[in-house]
Amino acid sequence: MNMELQSLGTNRSNGDGADHVSASEQVQNGSTPAEQNPLLSPYPESNGDATIRVPPDVSPECRKKKVVREVERLTTALNAKVFWKCRVWMTILFLLFFIAAVIFISIVLCSVFRKDPDDTFDRSSYEIPRDFNGTFRLTNQVSAEELLTSSNQSQVLASQLQKKLYGLYSDSPALGRYFSNAEIYDIRNGSTEAVFGLSFLLPRADQERLRSFTMSRQLVYNVLRQALYDQDTNPPGALYIEPSSLQMN
Repeated sequence: MNMELQSLGTNRSNGDGADHVSASEQVQNGSTPAEQNPLLSPYPESNGDATIRVPPDVSPECRKKKVVREVERLTTALNAKVFWKCRVWMTILFLLFFIAAVIFISIVLCSVFRKDPDDTFDRSSYEIPRDFNGTFRLTNQVSAEELLTSSNQSQVLASQLQKKLYGLYSDSPALGRYFSNAEIYDIRNGSTEAVFGLSFLLPRADQERLRSFTMSRQLVYNVLRQALYDQDTNPPGALYIEPSSLQMN
């Protein structure tokens, strides 16, 4: 009988020579299984995440207050982290916007205050004449013949062709400053061929160079011929000029 009670007070050996204290003795010693075994501890090990630790022996009200304070602390820390990240990105965006604004303002200022020497000239000093004559053919013969049924209609066609040549050369970046006038002298061969004249004025100081390069016959001819190739051909109107028919002296 005594032997049975003694066996209940201790645990059986597990075969390795070490005896374990019974649950009753553990309670008497003031320790609990949870305290001796870390796997049963009410304080979990931290794995790097935010963990709220509340002792199991506190009252529910105190435990609730502690949880609330811990949540507020974690929320404040998280908000501060998000705030600094947003501030960094806002700073980067501001710097990019500032750089783009500086580049844009610099381009605008350069375009406004920069003066092209070619745009500053005195037209009153252009007094040396240089003239060219030539012919071209109108391909839309039906519409052209309708305009030539009377002398007034012939004048209308001549005036329209003259305006076309005037606008073409006055808008030319290379020859516009020297251009003076364009005229249609005659329309012949069944209203298909027009004789025209072009007048330019050169400055006296630089006329020799201009005659050889800028105001050469080849350049004046090429400017007109390129404009004729750029005409709308769908459909061609009464003022359509055949580019290959252009002749110039």
